Amino acid sequence: MSRRQVRTLGLTTALLLSLTACTVHLVSDYDDQIDSGLTQANTDITAFVDKMTGAAGTPDGTYNNNKDFYTLEKARLSSIRVRAEAHRALNSCPTTVVIKDAITTSMPQQPPSGPIPAMTPQQVLARLPQDDCEVVLISLIQDAFGDLETFHMAQGQKGIPPSARDPILVGGVGSLIHSGIQVEIAMKSGKYPGGS
Repeated sequence: MSRRQVRTLGLTTALLLSLTACTVHLVSDYDDQIDSGLTQANTDITAFVDKMTGAAGTPDGTYNNNKDFYTLEKARLSSIRVRAEAHRALNSCPTTVVIKDAITTSMPQQPPSGPIPAMTPQQVLARLPQDDCEVVLISLIQDAFGDLETFHMAQGQKGIPPSARDPILVGGVGSLIHSGIQVEIAMKSGKYPGGS
């Protein structure tokens, strides 16, 4: 497992644990449109990354020939966030301290170099909003999607190399979307890890 995957797994685990740590109502109510929106985002982004890695090094794989995908997907993620904000349970995620600790302990101070630029714990923490826990998670998804766009743009004519597939889908935006789907399923069933 790569360092990025370990970091994402640590962050995901901390977020899921933090959502269940208290008996206070810390998460918003289930919304089927958020659930289906995240599921659709997972499908869209997975298909897109697979298409781009297959087209790497060709004109079809360049950022300039795929700008429309980013515009549409950013709008979809924005709509998901608007719904989460409408269901906001609290104006702050009281478990943000747990998330910060998980990020600080699971991320190396100097990230490894690779095809996708990795952030330091301080850079991730600077992006962590103070908001409802579900809104925080969706904000992290939006940020990770923005990182994917920036990476794709920076690759120029090379496009997204096949070696970047897993860091994007298993360790990056894909892991955060999976976490969001897991949270939605838990909210729907009313069964959170460690109790309801």
